[in-house]
Amino acid sequence: MDELPAHELLTANVRRYSEAQGMPLTVLADSIGITRERLFAIFTGDFDPDLLLLHRIAEVLEVRLSALFVEPAWSRRE
Repeated sequence: MDELPAHELLTANVRRYSEAQGMPLTVLADSIGITRERLFAIFTGDFDPDLLLLHRIAEVLEVRLSALFVEPAWSRRE
């Protein structure tokens, strides 16, 4: 079974949790103290966030840090 790269897992989960809260990604970026360009660089894998930044993302989304890296059901291949 192929695993998604970490930035794809992070992207899928951040989008899912922000949508569930009705929080636009621009608001998320502002809330965690980064530009939206930096947030999208994380999503594309062009910027690797450090642990502190990942913690801030999880905190703003009100989820555990580990939840940001759980493989979505749609990506599981048998």
